[in-house]
Amino acid sequence: MTAKLELPQQPLSTTPAWIATASLFASLIPLSLAPILVKLCEQEIGSNAVAFHRGWIATIVFGLLSGLEALDRQKSDNQPVEQKPFTRRELGLLVALGTFGATSLLLWSLSLTQTNVANVTLLCGLKPVFVGLGGWLLLGRRYNSRFIIGMVMALGGAIAIGLDDAQFATDQVQGNAIALLSGICFAAYLILLELLRARFTTATLMLWRCAFTTMFALPILALSEERLFPHSWMGWFFVIFQALFCQVVGQGLLAYSLSRLSSGFVAVTLLFEPVLASILAWVIFSERLGFVDWVAFAVVLVGIYIAQSSQSAVKTMSEGVQAAT
Repeated sequence: MTAKLELPQQPLSTTPAWIATASLFASLIPLSLAPILVKLCEQEIGSNAVAFHRGWIATIVFGLLSGLEALDRQKSDNQPVEQKPFTRRELGLLVALGTFGATSLLLWSLSLTQTNVANVTLLCGLKPVFVGLGGWLLLGRRYNSRFIIGMVMALGGAIAIGLDDAQFATDQVQGNAIALLSGICFAAYLILLELLRARFTTATLMLWRCAFTTMFALPILALSEERLFPHSWMGWFFVIFQALFCQVVGQGLLAYSLSRLSSGFVAVTLLFEPVLASILAWVIFSERLGFVDWVAFAVVLVGIYIAQSSQSAVKTMSEGVQAAT
């Protein structure tokens, strides 16, 4: 059974749909480069250490942004929604948001050490299915046939891209399972992010996620990591750059886009990540792309376009946010 949860709307919810869509597509660049940057970081430190540094660096940035927003609210004559006291339910949702977001990142970083990037991208790319199912079960969301057709096309194209490089050897079963679980956790995070964007700003929500990532990674470091800090200036450069570029810019723009876009459409658009990653590898590293790859790219783009043109992609201003009861 689902019940309607009316969350007071922030002024940010008046963001035009085209700006939210542009923000989403801009986030794909840092997100598509994340696996490569993490691999570079892991030349000197372990996966949990990478997640820890990514978490605390981003926490400082979003903490400063939240502080600036608080100062701006104090100068404003109108009391924003976010100044109202948290309800117990909202606090619980914020904790869940931070938990799923942190768990997803930690599992994703771990999976990159136990299986190849293609497998991780392919299995995590199944998140539109999990988001669609979760949105239907938890939020009572209904997707029209146009959106479903677009999602299936984009998902099929993304799978076709990853199948050439994917390897499912017996020694990679654990890493593949971790990558799949990471995708499920990220799907839950997206649904919660959409739910809470009606009440909180991007900086506030990202602060919760990054703070939880730091807290979750810290105790793991003592048990699993031999080296916490990079031993060269180049190592520090990659650690700081991936935190600012991938977490602050990439994930921040992604969260901002949910002010007007549904989590289902965001998840479908994220299927463009392997397309962009392949094109960047073609441009930068001169990696070969065959005819089948270009056809798969076109299928993904057409699928995203069809999904974007559906009414299920953009939230209406009067749309109430639903949550499971």
